[in-house]
Amino acid sequence: MPAADALTLDLLADRGWPALEREELDGWVLRASGGVTNRANSVLTAGAVPDTLAAIERAERWYADRSLPAVFQLSPASPAALPEALSRRGYRQHSHTDILVADRAETAAAAAASATAAVFGSGPADARVRLSDNPDDAWLTTWWSVDGRGGDAERDIAERILTGGPALYASVGDPSAPDAVARLALVDEWGGLYAVATRSTARRRGLARALAGELASATADRGVRRLWLQVLADNAAAHALYASLGFRWASGYSYWSASTT
Repeated sequence: MPAADALTLDLLADRGWPALEREELDGWVLRASGGVTNRANSVLTAGAVPDTLAAIERAERWYADRSLPAVFQLSPASPAALPEALSRRGYRQHSHTDILVADRAETAAAAAASATAAVFGSGPADARVRLSDNPDDAWLTTWWSVDGRGGDAERDIAERILTGGPALYASVGDPSAPDAVARLALVDEWGGLYAVATRSTARRRGLARALAGELASATADRGVRRLWLQVLADNAAAHALYASLGFRWASGYSYWSASTT
C-alpha cells in the first residue's frame, strides 16, 4: 500500500470531520463550530503562508470575533517555523495524536478472523452489528455518554459535525441503548474511522474490533480502498487494537493553544 503524505491525511481528516464554519486564510483554513472538538475549532495549518506572523494574528482576530480561543493544528505539513512563532506568542503544544492508515480489505479480514459468535451472526439480534447512513438518537446518546463534553447545545453541534458529510454508522447491543458505536467517514476512496465509543459496562468484549471490521467490510462496494484514523499517541490500548487490524503509523499532529498559566 503506497504511503500517504501528511498533507493528504490532514485534508482527509478535515473533510471527514467538517467544521460548521470555515474560511480560507492564504492556504490555511480557519474552522469554528461553537467550541465543540479541537479539530472543528482550530486552524488547519497544512501548507505555507506568505507571512506566518500576519497569518497568526489574523487567525487570532477571527477567533476572538467568535468568542473562541485561537487553536492551531500542526503536522509535518505545517510551516517549519510555525512552532517557534507560536511558542514566542505564549502558545503550548498538547494532544499529541498519531494518524494511522490501513488497507480496507486487510482490516476486514483481520476482524473477521477474530470474530466471535457473540458479535457476528449467530448470537441474539441485539448482539449483531447494525449499520446506517445516519446516526439515530440511540447511537448519538451512546457516543455522547462516552466522549461528549457539554450539554444539549454542544451535542446538537456535534451531531451537525457528524452528519456534515457522507458516513456510515455502526452500533452493537440493545438498539435503544447500544453498547458500542463507531462512524466511518466516506471521503473518495478513503474511510475515516471516528467516534469509536464503548460504554464502560461493555468493554473487553471485542466490540470496537467488531465495529471496525464490519465498517471495513461494508464499504467494499462503496469504493473505499484505504482507511485512516486518529488516536492519541499515549493510548497504548487503542494502538494495540488498531495494529492488530492492520493499521500502521503514517503521520501525526498536535494542537497549540495559548498558555493560561
